[in-house]
Amino acid sequence: MTDDFRARVEAAKGKTTSVSVADSKKQMDKKPEILLIETRLRENVPLSEQADDVVFMSVEDLDAAAEDSSNLDPRLSDPNVQIITT
Repeated sequence: MTDDFRARVEAAKGKTTSVSVADSKKQMDKKPEILLIETRLRENVPLSEQADDVVFMSVEDLDAAAEDSSNLDPRLSDPNVQIITT
C-alpha cells in the first residue's frame, strides 16, 4: 500500500464513528440501502457471517481503487450512501 493511501485512511478514520457488529446489523436492518464493505477475502468469511449485498474488497483493492476508481461499485462514489466497513 502506498503511504499516501495509508495517510488518507488514517484521516478518514478520524472522521468516522465505530459501531459494534450488533449495532451495524440493527442499522442495516432499518436501512437496507446501507453498503457493507467487507475487507476480508470472501473465502475467509464463514457463510454464517456473510450478509446479502456486501461488497468484498481487500485493503489492497481499496488502495488500487484510490488510484483508479473506474471498477468500483458506483454506490461508493455516492456521498449519500452510508457505508460500514469491517
